[in-house]
Amino acid sequence: MGRSKPKKQRRSRFHVDGRAVDYATLSSHAAAVAGTVDDHGRVAFWDDPALQLGQVADGVTPSGEVTFDPGQTGQLPAALFEPERALVVRVPGQPDREQQAEAAVELGMGRFGLGFAALRPAVGWALHRLPDERLELRSPNGEAFSRIAAPLNPAWISAALSTGFVLCLYGIQLGVRTPPGMPTDRYTDRKRLEEFRQGRGLGLTAAGLVSYVTNRG
Repeated sequence: MGRSKPKKQRRSRFHVDGRAVDYATLSSHAAAVAGTVDDHGRVAFWDDPALQLGQVADGVTPSGEVTFDPGQTGQLPAALFEPERALVVRVPGQPDREQQAEAAVELGMGRFGLGFAALRPAVGWALHRLPDERLELRSPNGEAFSRIAAPLNPAWISAALSTGFVLCLYGIQLGVRTPPGMPTDRYTDRKRLEEFRQGRGLGLTAAGLVSYVTNRG
């Protein structure tokens, strides 16, 4: 199980946590990070103050105006998966890419940028509610891609069951973990939202509408 490791880059030197390392060390580090699927996370609704995903479009008029269904706004379920460590690849002249999120995109998730985002079903992906109440995001190959322990309130569970899907967000800047050195009480919804939007703007967030499955018997 686990996530794909980064491909070898055409560089003579690599860095891990600011240290220059050889390719063998990089590969070992990447394999350890990608093989860890127990991540940080939380569940929320689309209108959560730290997400503010807005309205859900239900069509486009002949003149190009986007229309919305008020009944589908806000109270749709979301699950956030934020890995402990990042695997960022920097190539001159290209935007930075985080390889775990890139693996999710390659497997059918969409890249969730800023502005009007077209969210689509992540074909083959599934979100399993396990008997121990953890949530496990499984890729189309059936393997665990990410797993989180997040309190599930009845309203969120009901929404997931009634819609049959959950918006799953995966990335290193989702506003889940309190940044190092910052007191928890200072990591407000506003700061979480800023981090979430920054990650989207940098192309570091993968997202998809994922089928919800309960394995609780």
